[in-house]
Amino acid sequence: MTDLSPSPARLDWPAGATSHVTDLDGPVHHLDLGGPPGAPVVLAVHGLGGSALNWGLLAPLLTGAHRVLALDLPGHGRSGVPAGRGGLAADLGLLHRFLTEVVGGPAVLLGHSMGGVLALRYAAAHPDTVTRLAVLSPPVPGTTTGTDRAMLARRAFLRLPGVAAAVRRQLRRLTAEQVVDRQLRQATPHAARLPADAVAASVAETRLRQARPDADRAQAVQWAGILDTMALLGRAGAWRETLAGITVPTLWLQGGDDPLADPADAAALAATRPDWPFEVRAGVGHLLALEDPAWTAAQLRGWLA
Repeated sequence: MTDLSPSPARLDWPAGATSHVTDLDGPVHHLDLGGPPGAPVVLAVHGLGGSALNWGLLAPLLTGAHRVLALDLPGHGRSGVPAGRGGLAADLGLLHRFLTEVVGGPAVLLGHSMGGVLALRYAAAHPDTVTRLAVLSPPVPGTTTGTDRAMLARRAFLRLPGVAAAVRRQLRRLTAEQVVDRQLRQATPHAARLPADAVAASVAETRLRQARPDADRAQAVQWAGILDTMALLGRAGAWRETLAGITVPTLWLQGGDDPLADPADAAALAATRPDWPFEVRAGVGHLLALEDPAWTAAQLRGWLA
């Protein structure tokens, strides 16, 4: 495992990015990682529990021909906590307002993990605001009814009274380094060779989340997003209907050793859509954008050229 301590806060990592906060019925934060003047925009969306900082290694490799923006979802990173329950519906609404009011026109949408689920749903609902779609290791429904039922059973457990509060109490007892160590060990079999800068950024993002004055409310928003996503992925038929409605050109990149998103399920799903280029990188787990950013960037640049 990469050494996690001591590590500087580095809350503005990467250094070349410009930080912005926009009022969209609450503060919404994003990083502008640069790009040529007038270049088409790539909007990068992180997974649950992450932030715009997670794109610090991959995004700069895409700025040769595109302007890259990385968005903090509501309750994540430096973005505010929505007044309502939050969850996927709130994230979809925020994404639409950001694209129309801040970006001001169609963009390439790039999503990782649960951010990929969000990107896929958004592209199905708003194809006029997405020029191309790329997703990195999004979890997909199981190919068997048993897997779907297991997902819904797990969601039912997480909804039990006191479960969310118990998780919050547990996380409060851990340092940012311990939280990241646990997350990485669960997310990838290749944690020992993750880039040190990527690990440091994840530690910084976790410290930022833990230090928020509204940390409990922000975690409740993330919890709602997790439950919403599990409900969606636990109903494979409805999920496949959603994906059947996507008309924008789509690229799907998957980690070959992904413990959180089974590449066999993803490949079977992609086979139903011959218009979706589908690439698997062997020896890469769920954090594909962090573990092999050069390969990922090469695939994306070829797709966007």
